[in-house]
Amino acid sequence: MQFHWILVSCLFVVGWQHTGPSGQNPEAKTPYVQKMEKQFAFYPGGKLEISAAAPGDVRVVGWESASVRVEMEQVFFYVSADVARALAGQYPVRVTNTPAVARISTSGTEHPGAVMEVNVLVYVPREKTDLKIRMTKGDLSLATFNGWIEATIEEGNVEVRNMAGFLSAQTNIGDLDAELAGPHWVGPGLTLKTKRGAGNLRLPADFSAVVQLETKNGRISCDYPDQTIDGETVPLKTITKKKAASMSAPINSGGALIQLMTSFGDIEFSTPTQK
Repeated sequence: MQFHWILVSCLFVVGWQHTGPSGQNPEAKTPYVQKMEKQFAFYPGGKLEISAAAPGDVRVVGWESASVRVEMEQVFFYVSADVARALAGQYPVRVTNTPAVARISTSGTEHPGAVMEVNVLVYVPREKTDLKIRMTKGDLSLATFNGWIEATIEEGNVEVRNMAGFLSAQTNIGDLDAELAGPHWVGPGLTLKTKRGAGNLRLPADFSAVVQLETKNGRISCDYPDQTIDGETVPLKTITKKKAASMSAPINSGGALIQLMTSFGDIEFSTPTQK
């Protein structure tokens, strides 16, 4: 089944501060941006795979439509527009899909003197979308949908907002940031891990869950309200052992496991900041 891309190629003149390799013409200092869009019918409960071999950020957001919309941009630095267009053809962004299964893939370039990134924004059915993500380098943001989600990043931050279902994300180098809403997590739970990076967890004061925080080399700071157990007010306790720290406790009525873990980095646990 053939699908047509809407391709919009444009040059942005920006105040770029970096200097490219010596001997380049001035045009090569201007980033070249090529944008692509695609939208297709997609059943709630479908499975989506994102494989990002090129550096760049990935954002996945839930919406009410029974469809997936993909917005992407390829950005080339330090090469002329002609060279960038040729590279874009050699390293395309691909989307293949049926109404129940879809795949988005990017590929990188090793062209001497060229720097390339591909940023991807995806809207998915909020009710339920299963997702598997593999990224080389870039930040991952997930917001407002339910599903079975597994993500692995070699280098990049992970941000989670108001998700549900089963969510497991791991990065080798990068920070973790999770902010949840509502009375509790709907689904099996949330697990975020990093080998080197900080963690930040924000839950409403009346949120019910089992919270587990762990750093093998860092500290845990807690600004979350004290809990009431058998009529007594009890603060949440952090256990420290040499350079490691951990916290494991039910909050309010308990529930799904909310887990943040880092090998090197500090963790903060608090309520969302009032806006």
